[in-house]
Formats: sequence, structure tokens, C-alpha cells
Amino acid sequence: MSTRTYDHWIDGREYAPSGRQHIERHSPAHGGLLARFAEGSAQDVDIAVERAKALHVSRAWSSLPGSERAKLLSRLADLIERDAERLAEIEAEEVGKPIIYARGEVSWAAELTRFAASLAWQIKGEAYTHLGDDRLGLVTREARGVVGLIVPWNFPLVCLFQKLPYALAAGCPVVIKPSELTSGSALEVARLAAEAGFPAGLINIVTGRGEVVGERLTRHPDVSMISFTGSTRVGKQIAASAAGDLTRVALELGGKAANVVFADADLEAALDGVLFGVILNQGEECVAGTRLLIEESVADEFVARLVERASRVVVGLPLDDQTQIGALIHEQHLHSVLGYIEVGRQEGARLLCGGERLTQGSLGKGYFVGPTIFTEVRPEHRIFREEIFGPVLTVTRFKTVDEAIELANDTLYGLGNGLWTKDLDKALAVSQKLQSGTVYVNTYLESAPQLPFGGFKQSGYGRENGVDGLHEFLEVKATFIKTGPRTPVLPNTLG
Repeated sequence: MSTRTYDHWIDGREYAPSGRQHIERHSPAHGGLLARFAEGSAQDVDIAVERAKALHVSRAWSSLPGSERAKLLSRLADLIERDAERLAEIEAEEVGKPIIYARGEVSWAAELTRFAASLAWQIKGEAYTHLGDDRLGLVTREARGVVGLIVPWNFPLVCLFQKLPYALAAGCPVVIKPSELTSGSALEVARLAAEAGFPAGLINIVTGRGEVVGERLTRHPDVSMISFTGSTRVGKQIAASAAGDLTRVALELGGKAANVVFADADLEAALDGVLFGVILNQGEECVAGTRLLIEESVADEFVARLVERASRVVVGLPLDDQTQIGALIHEQHLHSVLGYIEVGRQEGARLLCGGERLTQGSLGKGYFVGPTIFTEVRPEHRIFREEIFGPVLTVTRFKTVDEAIELANDTLYGLGNGLWTKDLDKALAVSQKLQSGTVYVNTYLESAPQLPFGGFKQSGYGRENGVDGLHEFLEVKATFIKTGPRTPVLPNTLG
């Protein structure tokens, strides 16, 4: 794919950055130049917000019948599916991920859009007709206003589409700040939205660095809501920035998920699920299952088989259909992951496989680390507690159900957890006690658009997907109507 050059997307068209500067994105897999993205300024954000606000004030979008908004969303889903391969290639190359997974992510984005379209048909209100013969109460839900969407680099399209179609279905115009490393798919989608017939000013994209573009967006007085996906550290900064104007914030943040495998599980299925949960997207996944909690009686056999299976995972270039793990996002993050691996060694955990940078053959110019598994990991170890964001799995044994639950919950995070058992009663009982927004039972990282996604504890607040994902972008209004002859509220003292 040839080098792509993009400006911002504001008011339905390409918009040159005020500083006329662009950021270059080089491949994390082979070093080649992939794209140039506009380096945005606070002034660029102001222009984008102004255009979005004008559309909101005019009510040109929010006053459309939900059925009309749904039709345009469905048309956008059609165009995403039409251009799926191009979008998948952009995602794979910019992130460094295997294209076999990028294709699935594009498909998921289209599916989320179709589901959000169905919700636009059924934004509900209530009428209270029994308040008295001369009284009527209405409860309505209205678009919040201009929404800032801040999207991370690891799943640029999926994280965007867990926000964008729901905001549009609710009637909100948006200003999107994608990662300066992986902005391509968002900008391509903006063009598809224009082709679908969305009005100018509805979808605006300002690319650039978080300390400039993101900072201005979170502090802008005309932005009614910020929806952010990223690290807990940055999420706390955004919440603090938005607090000055009491701007509403939805945060989907970090995680340290556990996969709890009981002795009565389908161990073959659990092997696949545990391995997939830590290698997907090179482990650069907020809900990656990076802690394996395994019942003592089956631990030796399970871990031995897991190591053997991990040795067969194909690490390779993103556009190779055989690749199962691609490149980490950039050199700094590579050193961070390798640093955690060294910490694990120093803490006394036993390294069973992986643990080093891969440089052989076609991998020589990229940032590659294969599946890495530590055993004899204790809860006080940093690799058990801290989010590594790489393909690094820790193994900790347990003897009882209560011990498994305690270990799984022994974290600051609460985004997701998995558990594996054939005992339905146990599955239900344990899932109720796991402190996370999502629990996967006998599968991992598999869900449906109808189910909400979000975190407990320091994994954030607010929900994406499902009906809850729509409600994030709606304000609730109560209207009290007095009918019939007027009854004075105060005594008539004027004669």
C-alpha cells in the first residue's frame, strides 16, 4: 500500500492543519513510511467544535426522525463492508497487528453500526397520565450536544465504533481525536460517512498529539461530553481536566484480567481461550487475559500443554495471512514490555517460554515479542499486578473456589475476567463474585453488540455498546404540563 497523506476532516471536507505540519507514521513491523497525519493545534480543535456546535444548535441532525438517522447508519455499515479489505490493511499496518484479526475488527465495527441503527428507531420517552385530571408529565431523552471521542492506538476502529454510531444514533455531532499513530481508519470512515449522506459538521476529526489536541478538546467549554478509551493514568488526567466545567466523562481504561481455569473445565477449549486471550493484538488489549489462575490438580499438565501450543504461534508481518502475532506499536513500548519481563525474572518468577525480542529473518526491523509465559507468580509480583500491555502471561495456582475468586479480584482493575468450568452452578456463582464489567464463561473476548462493555474500579466508568451505550449520549428531561383552567398558585391580592 502506498504512503497516504491526510489532513483533518472538518465540516464534511478535508481541512489543512493551521500549522501546515504533518506527523509521519512508520511501520512498527518493517520501518517503512505508511502515512502522514495532520499535526493539529488548539485552533484546529476550536474550528471543529464550532462546526459541530452549529449543527447541534440548528437541530439539523438531532431533530431528524430516528428512522432517518438509522437509514444513514445502515448505509455507513454497507460502505464499511464494501471497503473492508482496505480498512483492514490500514489497521494492520498502522497498529502492527495480524490482518486476520483486523478483518474481524472491521466486520465488528459494521455490526456495531447496524445495532446502533436499530436503537435509533427506539429512543423511548414516558408519559405520566395519572398525575391528576389537569396534569401531564413527560420524560424525554435528548442528545447531549457536541461529544469529543478520544480513541487509542491499539484498536482504532473498534474503539471508535463502540462510541461513534451510538453518539450519532442519539443525535450528537462529534469531534474525534484518534491516536496520532493510527489515525488512518478514522479518516477513511469520515469519507465513507460523507458518501453515505451524513450532513457536514456531524463527524469531525482533528489528528495530532494528546497534549495539544486532546487537552484542548477535554477543556473546551462547548464540548458537552468526552468519551475516552486508553490508560488509567491518562483517564484520570482527562477526568480532572473535564471537571472544571463539569463536562460529562465516560472512561474505558486499563485492565488486568484473569482467566480462571477449574479442573472440571473443557481443558482443550480453555487452552485455546487462554492463549488467544493473551496473544490477540500482541497483548496490547485492555481486557487481555494476562493472568492465568489454574486449579492445582491440573496445573502441571495444563501449563505444559500451553507452553507447547505457544511455541507454535506464528509471529510475523501484519499483512501475512499466517501471522498470529504482529509487531508492538513502537520502540518505546517494546522496551517497556521487555522491561517488565526482566522485572519478572528479578522477582523470582520462572520464565517458561519467550521473553526476548525476535529479530530473525523478516522480523529484523520490527518490534516483535513472542508469547511469553511466567509460572510461580505470586500476587505481590509486579507482573501480576501491573498492566504490561504485551503478550506476557503469568501463571498462579489455586486450590479452592474462594481462593480463585480472591486472586482474580486482587487488582485495582475490573474490566474483564474469564472462567472455565462445565459446572453451570459454579459458573454462575463465581461470575457473580468477580469484580469486573464483563465475565466470559467458557470463552474469551467473545461478545455481542447487545451487551454493554465497561469497567469496575480503576478500569473506568460509563458503558459502551448495548442500550447503555446509547444512553451515555442522551440527557433525560422531565416536563410537567398543566392543562385545563388555571388555578392560581398564590392568593389573588390585587382585588
